[in-house]
This record gives sequence, structure tokens and C-alpha cells, in this order.
Amino acid sequence: MRKEISENRSFRWKNWKTVLRMGAYLRPHAWGYAIGVVIISISGVLTLMVTRLWGQLGGVGTASSMKDGVAGAAPDASLDFLPFDLNSLTEIGWLILIVLGIQAALSFTRVVLFAKMTEDMMLAMRKDAFEAIISMPMGFFDTRRVGDLNSRVSADVTSIQDVFTTTLSELLRQLIIIVGGILALLYFSVTLTLLMLATLPVMIIAAILFGRFIRKLSKRTQDQVAESNTIVQETLTGITSVKSFANEAWELMRYVGSIRDIRSLAMKGAIWRGAFGSFIILFIFGAITLVIFKGAELMTTGGLASEHFFTFLLMTGLVAGSIGGIAAQFSALQRGLGAIESLMEMMDEPREVVETNEANAQKPVNLKGDVTFKDVYFHYPNREDVAVLNGITLRVAPGERVALVGASGAGKSTIASLLLRFHDPVSGDVSIDGTPLKDFPLSSLRKRMAFVPQEVILFGGDIRTNIAYGRFDATQAEIEAAARKANAFEFIQSFPEGFDTLVGERGVQLSGGQRQRIAIARAILRDPDLLILDEATSALDASSEKEVQLALDTLMKGRSSLIIAHRLSTIKSADKIAVLSNGSIVEIGQHEELLAQKGAYQKLVKNQEVG
Repeated sequence: MRKEISENRSFRWKNWKTVLRMGAYLRPHAWGYAIGVVIISISGVLTLMVTRLWGQLGGVGTASSMKDGVAGAAPDASLDFLPFDLNSLTEIGWLILIVLGIQAALSFTRVVLFAKMTEDMMLAMRKDAFEAIISMPMGFFDTRRVGDLNSRVSADVTSIQDVFTTTLSELLRQLIIIVGGILALLYFSVTLTLLMLATLPVMIIAAILFGRFIRKLSKRTQDQVAESNTIVQETLTGITSVKSFANEAWELMRYVGSIRDIRSLAMKGAIWRGAFGSFIILFIFGAITLVIFKGAELMTTGGLASEHFFTFLLMTGLVAGSIGGIAAQFSALQRGLGAIESLMEMMDEPREVVETNEANAQKPVNLKGDVTFKDVYFHYPNREDVAVLNGITLRVAPGERVALVGASGAGKSTIASLLLRFHDPVSGDVSIDGTPLKDFPLSSLRKRMAFVPQEVILFGGDIRTNIAYGRFDATQAEIEAAARKANAFEFIQSFPEGFDTLVGERGVQLSGGQRQRIAIARAILRDPDLLILDEATSALDASSEKEVQLALDTLMKGRSSLIIAHRLSTIKSADKIAVLSNGSIVEIGQHEELLAQKGAYQKLVKNQEVG
């Protein structure tokens, strides 16, 4: 798993076409980004101009302080277009302030403009990413951690946001300063410029070598951080199990081991960054010292004017800073491109054709409930060597109640998941009313079903919202009626806030039986054509079970129902009982008939696996 995350976050240049898909998000803002590029270009030129004016300011000051010789700085054709006296310290000062004011205004405009466009892009991207995730088939979630998927919508999108908000604009600005600065330096002194440029190859080679190690360590650190976050998420999600098994110390040890790896990797990265920084400082300051020495020599021989020398020094520092910063911007760009690639690859995964908005609303369907499984075989995609269903043939006639019984792992819940099309059979057919499940619009099909799972997980809102999840347009009266039928109304009203009571994360503030009754109320509110109950009464006490069973009997009347249960009270009322063993149906019939056969069903009852 760790290898998979690392590969996803590492950008591969051969997959450049994947990144080009960002064009769909950039296209609506093309003119805005074009204006932004113009603003950045002007800002870069103004930065060079300010540096030149600082040099002029120093040159004029130096010339004015001379007792003998030149009374002012030599005129410079590069600044002739300016309507200012460039031998006046005051006028140069005002000119610098004007240029800085313009640059500040352009900088503010650029930041706001890029932020507005990027936020609009990220809004669309976050929506598309989340839509992609919730549209994935259940098999997609079988092989992926929730923490990794959450990272796609949060961390990856944030990395992409940083690229379009700051990285690209800074990269462009620094390139303009480097190119424009080098051209200006050549104008002032070819000798000094060539001397300065001679140091660049050494810096570039050092940046590549150091950067390669630093980048690898950075990726490994990010992966380890993601792994530690997954540990936190898994621990908090399963906090009940952690507490009940008194495994706090083990979870802490697992987390501490992970964060120690983070520290170790981070320290290695710090050592390499420190070594690189020290090398750059030593080399850059050594090069600047050499340039100053040579420039001073040229000034003494009259080969270089003082204002040009000051400008050259300032501009050399500016260009050197931009060259040093461009490596960091390039690394940030590569991280962002890797995030784009990772996100786009996930969004390219095969999806279910489900309804996620009104624009792709599917045609409603009405089901009679004639369900047929014909010679169905199934295994999970990531466990092809483990057969789950072996030639299942079963029919649920319209309005019929069929119970599935058998030991754990016999394949009961898998049959329910195939009916919901969480998975598709490896071979064989599943149909409703003579129509293969694949031919139904998926969202429309599921909207005519109600599913009450064995492990009920409620959403973190209030009780009303959780019941209304079965049908969002339900009125308060309908929600209350569903709660009454599910034997939930009384305990809901016992809470001070009634239906407005918050259930907590995953419904932890309610008991298991209360959560089960909320789920049953949700199913009752759905008013489905086909009902699937997976141990729907397993968490209820005897008294509550009796009342809920009456509600379920009313709900199941006239509806095809597939019931997975162990309790005789649920099974006895079934029209047909199918006994499963190792993925096959070994017996089928009514309760009394199966007991009379003295076979697998009787053994289950005798061993209290059904009872």
C-alpha cells in the first residue's frame, strides 16, 4: 500500500497528457490568466527597474561625495525615456516610490485575481473529485483506505491549489527577472556578467544532485505522514474496539513507531537541505566577492561607472536569489503536477452510472419484485482464489419473503450485495421481473429498494435527517409515522431535543438497538418495492424485537423481501428458507419442511446458529 501511495504522488513526465486534462478547468479562466501573466511580466520588469534606480541612487550619492572629479553621475541612455532628473537624489527617490506604488498595486491585483480564479477552479475540481469517489463501485472501496481517498479530496487538491495560486506566478516572475536581469547585466558589463555566469553550471549541477536526494526524502516523508494519519483515522473510527480491548497502548505504540519514522526521514532531509544551503551560501558569497573585486578593479581604471557598479551588484543579488528560489518553485510545481496526475488517474477509474444531480436524473422504475438468481458464481476481484458463491439458483416471487440462513461466511450477505449491484456476478444472471439487473438505471433501481444492514452506521446529523435519508422530501408527519412503525418514536421523544437530537459520529450517542430502529424507520419511509434485511433485528432486545417484527411484517406485506437472519421469529414467517453452506444452497423450503428433513437446517437450529 505504501508503494502505491508513493507511486501516485511521484509525477512521471511520460504521463504529461494526464496533466493536460487540467485544461478543462483552466479554459473558463483563460483570459483571466492571460491578464495575470501580463501583470506578472510588468511586475518583473518593474522589479528590475527599481534595482536599476537603486544603483543610480548609489552612484549619484557616491559621485556627489567626491571632492574632486565628476560632479554627478554619468548620463545613462537606458533611463533617457524617464521625465526625471536622474542626477537628483530627490527626484530618483520620488521615482522609486512611484514605481514601488505601481508594483504594490499590481501585486495586490495579481494575488486577488489568481486567488479568485484558482478558488473557482478548486470548487469545480473538489466537486468532480468527490463525485468521482461516490460514483465508484463498491469493489473500488474494497482495496482502498478511507484516509487515502480523503487525501485525494483534501491534500492533493490543496497541492494543486498552491500551484495555481502562487507557484506558477512566482516561477514566471523569477524567470522574467533571471532573463531580464542577465540581459541588463550584459548591458552594464560583459566581463562581470560572464564572470558571474561562469558560476551557474556548478550551482545547477549541485541543485540537481542535492535536489534529487531531497525530493526522494520529501516524498518518503509525505508518504509516512499519510500512513500516520491513516493510523489516527482508523484508531478514532474504531475507538470502541480500542477501548473495549484495552489496546490504547498498542495503538499508541503503532502511532509512535510511525511518527518516529517521520522524524528520522525529516532529519535526513534537513541534513541534505542544510548541506545544500551551506554549499550555496559559500559558493554564492564567494562568487559575489569575486565580482565585487573585479568590479572595483574596473572602477579604478575607469572601465565601469559607479552607478553601473552599484546596479550590477544589486541586480546580481536579485538574479542569484531568483535562481536559488526557482529550484524550490520547481519542486513545488512537480509536487502539484504529481497531485494532478494522481487525482486525474483516480477520476479515470471506471464508475457506476449513478444519479449525482438533476441533470443526469434517471428514469423512475416500478418493480413487481420477481427476483431470480440463475447459476450465479462470484468471487471478490482482489481474492480470485476464494469462491464466495458457487452456482446459486434462487427465486423470490413477487410479494414473497425469502430468508437466507447459514453459518458466517456462507455467502448470505454477498447475495444481498449482488441484488443491490454493489458487485456483479462473475458468471450467471441476476434479474428482476425478467430484466437483467445491468439493464436497469442503477440509481432508479436502488431507489426502489430499501436495505437495512447488520452494522448500522448513522450520519453525524440529527435523528430527523437520518430517518429522512430514506426519502428527503418526506414531511415531518411522515417521518414521525415511520418512527412509530419502527418502534423508535417513544425513545426519540424521550430525548430533550426529540427529532433534533444529534446522533454523534457514526451514531455513537445511540445504543445499537436504537440505531437499528432508526435504520428500519428509514427503510419504512422509503416505501420500497423490494426489501433487503441483513440481520435487521439483531441488536434488539426481546420486547423491542417483537414490536419491530410486527412493523416489519406490515412493511413486508405485498413486497418481495430478502431476509438474512438467525432468529426463528424472523425466519418462521418466511414463505421460503434457503440454507447456504460454502456458497451453495444445500436446502430450500419452509420452516417445518426443513426441520422434518433433519438436515443442515435442523443442525443450525439445534446448534443455536438459528434460534
